[in-house]
Amino acid sequence: MPPPPRLVDIAIGVSILSWAGAATWSNLGQRPMAILIATSLLHLMVGVLFLVRRGAEKQSDWATGLMAVPAVLVGGWVFGWSPNDWNVAAQILFVSGCGLAIVSFAFLGRCFAILPAIRGTVVRGPFSIIRHPAYLGELVMVVACFVAAELHWQQLVILLPIVALFAIRIHVEERLLLSSEAYQRYCRQVRWRLIPLIW
Repeated sequence: MPPPPRLVDIAIGVSILSWAGAATWSNLGQRPMAILIATSLLHLMVGVLFLVRRGAEKQSDWATGLMAVPAVLVGGWVFGWSPNDWNVAAQILFVSGCGLAIVSFAFLGRCFAILPAIRGTVVRGPFSIIRHPAYLGELVMVVACFVAAELHWQQLVILLPIVALFAIRIHVEERLLLSSEAYQRYCRQVRWRLIPLIW
């Protein structure tokens, strides 16, 4: 018999908070302070939201969840191979993306989810402009890691499959969310998914 979802959320939240604290401490002096503070605040926000989020009205099936997982993991992978020394432009870009993700998560509040699930529809803050502002913030952070690594333009083709992973995550998530009438109304109100006037 699986453990109750609330218990799982608490265990994940406590784990993230513990891991974030340990990661912050172990990375002191390794990366610029702005990057360290931004990532620490982001992990703190995610950990707290796991502790307080409401139960899912509807969960994704395993196939939908599996399709969303690569986009969840790719940010950590890219950050892992980013250099210790970041140029100023990369730091500004990363902190901006991280800030957008944190603000988006704050507006999500108890509706927060990592994998596709229906926990309520948020229409305020950055969600009044685009449907997935947190994902935009995460993508900006990924781009910042590339800028920090000072990759040549030929190597930037790696970004294309990463963007595709986020597009897949949005697609499978919205396929579930559109079973909610509230989300259908929201989509009629906010047309753009990720970038205004583009998509």
